[in-house]
Amino acid sequence: MSERRSWWSFLHPNLTFRLLFTSAFLLLVAIGNIFGIYDGLVQHNFWATANSVAAFLLYAVPAIGLLQLKRWARLLELVLSIIFVINGFIVMFGYNMTMGVITLVPHGLIAIYLLSDDCRRAFGLISKAD
Repeated sequence: MSERRSWWSFLHPNLTFRLLFTSAFLLLVAIGNIFGIYDGLVQHNFWATANSVAAFLLYAVPAIGLLQLKRWARLLELVLSIIFVINGFIVMFGYNMTMGVITLVPHGLIAIYLLSDDCRRAFGLISKAD
């Protein structure tokens, strides 16, 4: 009898709850962009479709990499979060306060966590003894 692999085996054993929560948030946003892709295709709007595809990839790729504790995914998401924090400030003070805060807060929290010792320890960037 062959053993079936659990779907949980996709996750890295050192994955922390906060990394799992971060990845879940990113995947939720990526799934929302799938609806944008569908809407753009239905309306025959190439630019809306392309924008949604790009947004889907910018959220889904790092989310899957974070679930597997890939260092490139941490770095990519850290850079994207910092860009979105800057964008959130621009939107908040230049266009719409609510949308700026909605962009700023989650990406700021993600950036803070990705820079924390707990996260760096999970990725093996610092030793467990520190």
